[in-house]
Amino acid sequence: MDAPLLQVENLSVSFQTDEGRVDAVRDVSFDIRPGEVVGLVGESGSGKSVAALSCLRLIPMPPGQILGGRALFDGRDLLRLPIEELRKIRGSEIGVIFQEPMTALSPLAPVGWQLAETVRLHQPGVRFEEAWKIGVDWLEKVGIPDASNRAHAFPYQFSGGMRQRVMIAMALMLEPRLIIADEPTTALDVTLQAQIFDLILAMKRENTSILFITHDMGVIWELSDRVMVMKDGQVVERGPVDTIFHAPSQPYTQALLRAVPRLDAPPPPRREELPAQEPLIQVRNLRTWFPVRRGVFARVVGHVKAVDEVSLEIYPGETLGIVGESGSGKTTLGRSILRLDAAREGAVLFDGEDLLKMTNRELRPRRRHLQMVFQDPFSSLNPRFTVEEIVTEGLVEHGLLDGESTRDAAVRWLEEVGLQADYVDRYPHEFSGGQRQRICIARAIAVRPRFIVCDEAVSALDVTIQAKVIDLLIDLRKRHGLSYLFISHDLAVVKKISDRVAVMKGGRIVEQGPVDALIAQPREEYTRRLIDAVPVPGGVRKRRS
Repeated sequence: MDAPLLQVENLSVSFQTDEGRVDAVRDVSFDIRPGEVVGLVGESGSGKSVAALSCLRLIPMPPGQILGGRALFDGRDLLRLPIEELRKIRGSEIGVIFQEPMTALSPLAPVGWQLAETVRLHQPGVRFEEAWKIGVDWLEKVGIPDASNRAHAFPYQFSGGMRQRVMIAMALMLEPRLIIADEPTTALDVTLQAQIFDLILAMKRENTSILFITHDMGVIWELSDRVMVMKDGQVVERGPVDTIFHAPSQPYTQALLRAVPRLDAPPPPRREELPAQEPLIQVRNLRTWFPVRRGVFARVVGHVKAVDEVSLEIYPGETLGIVGESGSGKTTLGRSILRLDAAREGAVLFDGEDLLKMTNRELRPRRRHLQMVFQDPFSSLNPRFTVEEIVTEGLVEHGLLDGESTRDAAVRWLEEVGLQADYVDRYPHEFSGGQRQRICIARAIAVRPRFIVCDEAVSALDVTIQAKVIDLLIDLRKRHGLSYLFISHDLAVVKKISDRVAVMKGGRIVEQGPVDALIAQPREEYTRRLIDAVPVPGGVRKRRS
């Protein structure tokens, strides 16, 4: 058997907070051999990312502190190497795919330039033109359409899934010996996810090792050779992937597997049919096009038709799911309905009134009833606000506190989404990605809206919290008559929460109908491909290798 490429021994990491020291990783040991994929799973905040990123000393220090342990890479202790030597290893020998691409990519430079400079940093002899071509080639490999032109775009001009693919390209193109992949496919639809799997596994066949951090048990089933399960900073179970999925020994692991939404599960009880009534939201022939500019004078040379001639209805108390590939226009549709992106043509009727024709002053009092849970939780939270201020800002703005203090209101809504009361004084950077997403959900539902656009609202959550939040959204819908536009790349989640589903491709809706009927008998080949690409954890379908 090959010697381990990475061997972590007794790693312990803590963070200093206002409440005192928090032990994020406690005495964790594991190894990864050449050409092996090791899955690391656990709930949000369990220490998965901290354990992996500490090996490259990528956690903020302070407030983080590596208390002890070793991380041997080819016999070199990464925790004690001079920083100049460690920087040479980062990227070229150990690549990292970060969880939140918007914070990992510079907002000030086109993505092609960032990829080219990454190549030149680790291969100083490569000319910029050649490095640019390498970057464009990798954008094509990870499925960026029109890669040669899109390389000139800035990160904010990409969807969340496309930004994630840029990060994957940046990590893979240097062909490192070890890849630390921190939730690399969270923002990707199932067809693109399958494409990235093929890229990663092609590198595995070349003897590249992968530490795959995720809360998605379907991904773990498809990719991993071995699995480690973390809870409260410790590894509570480890073993071959077949053993973990079919004969888990720990109750915690069993609970994780039970919480996984499955496309092959029996359909849940649907809401009773509503009596004949007018739709709450009516979208008519909506178009949202973005200009493509080139040259010194930034002339418009074309348009990206993000949303093109879309019509749909959403009824009171109904959830309409929107699925489709990354870049298909799902997020832009949701943002256009709420007038966060400016539509070019069409109408969006809310209670019979066209939102697109309203002035900002006319729209303002209606904002309370039209909320959104954004895809990227970090960029949608004010880093200067405490959680108390974030959750209650809308309550204060619209006069909805009803005599309750902002602190009590914040605590109540945090507990609704499974967060602790003592989080109210913390800032967004002190939370994991999944915890930040729950804060976003608490902020949206606190103002008691009538309609919420949920843009990948549970994609960053581990399966147990995901199940709780989905149940919470369903319960809130029943109790308050809420309506949702639920945007997701996860068809199993869409099946669990939606009444109807619409499938988007290239800015258009190609198919829509009741969710159970559409999944059972899709009419379009595109829809069938989406369904066939969904991982079935522990299922009989052959795993990837």
